[in-house]
Amino acid sequence: MKCVWLLVLVLCCCLTVRSQQRGEATGSSNDSVKLIIDDSSKLITAKDNGAVFTNFIGAIRESGKVWLQWDVDSAEDGDYFVVQRSTDGVTFETIGAMRKTGNNSHYELTDIAPPNGTNLYRIKYTGQDGKFLYSKQVQLSLSGDIEFKFYPNPVDKLLIIRTEHTIDIQIVDGVGSIRLNKRLQPGIQVINASSLERGVYVLRVADKESNRIVSNQLLKN
Repeated sequence: MKCVWLLVLVLCCCLTVRSQQRGEATGSSNDSVKLIIDDSSKLITAKDNGAVFTNFIGAIRESGKVWLQWDVDSAEDGDYFVVQRSTDGVTFETIGAMRKTGNNSHYELTDIAPPNGTNLYRIKYTGQDGKFLYSKQVQLSLSGDIEFKFYPNPVDKLLIIRTEHTIDIQIVDGVGSIRLNKRLQPGIQVINASSLERGVYVLRVADKESNRIVSNQLLKN
């Protein structure tokens, strides 16, 4: 009789151990599911790709064209850049593309026909392995011509400038030296030009409110 009870006790212990083993196996299976990572996306960080945008700037030039400039570090030959523009911050269209060549790390592109209003620009960098990343966005606004007038031209001693916005002006001589650099408030301003030699100059006007830069010829008697 004792042998029978001993046999029953052994069988119960075995069933308990198997039940515990099944429970551990089930737990391990669930844990492994949690560790599955979706790595299908090709959008990666600059650090992972090895290409870093060290600089990206833009400015509005004469005739409403937008000039873009960017610098990169650690890009490889065959990698390429796609410049994109958006008016709503959601949908971007491609306006230009170029490949990375040689040791060149400095790139420029001009948007010759940007629409009026707010424009967002970004650069999509794509490596040879197909992975890509985006630069920061640069925002520029085009709102028509800068509202300013200057006279007389040619100027003798005093140059009168009338502006609707705060503007920064520069008078640049024929060799590229800046002869005058001044910020003007809205209204009528008078500039003393008597120290300028006779000749041809460039009057450069920057309106930060509309992000526009305009250059005009200025003659000095």
